[in-house]
Amino acid sequence: MREKLHLIPGTMCNEQLWSLLIPYLHSSFELIYLDIPREKSFDEIAEHYNNILGSEKLNLIGFSLGGYIATYFSLKYPERINKLFIISNSPTSLPSDELQQRDDILKWVNKYGYKGIGRNKVVNLFDVINQTDELVDLVLNMDKELGEEEFVSQYQYTSQRADLSLALSQAPFKTHFYYSECDRLVNAPLFNELRDCSANLSVICTSGSGHMLPLEKPQELADYIISWAG
Repeated sequence: MREKLHLIPGTMCNEQLWSLLIPYLHSSFELIYLDIPREKSFDEIAEHYNNILGSEKLNLIGFSLGGYIATYFSLKYPERINKLFIISNSPTSLPSDELQQRDDILKWVNKYGYKGIGRNKVVNLFDVINQTDELVDLVLNMDKELGEEEFVSQYQYTSQRADLSLALSQAPFKTHFYYSECDRLVNAPLFNELRDCSANLSVICTSGSGHMLPLEKPQELADYIISWAG
């Protein structure tokens, strides 16, 4: 029987996010892709997953926003978690300037409609050595497939975030963080604090500034996932 890995994507991402990772994960894993349900608070999202995922203990993997959701679920239902793997996310509140920017974007979208994420913004999510048309187009395609309703839902319901770091440092399950050392979207100093406060927390810092690590470093990420799940 293959071991199950449950995967939660990030903002405006779907299962294509994991497409380059899959070939490096050996056949002993069964990958289960979880969508982020629309128009639900973090409590409601966690309850939704708890209702649909049966009673077994989970190996839960989350990327970016999905990493925060995975952490939130795990802290609400710690008895459901075997192991937790968080990619490109620090489980804290968003900075006030980002919250204001998101609010302004939502107002603009509500007035003029959603035109999709800008190409330059996507390019900047990648380390400079990975800013290829193929990878950028893949992210743009996920955004296009999910569309305006998904975007509005995610910005409206998942921007207000509590700082989960203290609770996570006291959690009974093992948590593994994986992030880029110069990723502007994560709180790197937090990882240094977490690394020292619990034997259940481990942190892997990879080189570069890339945020889209499942697409940028799929083989390296797969090696860490295999080791973590073993």
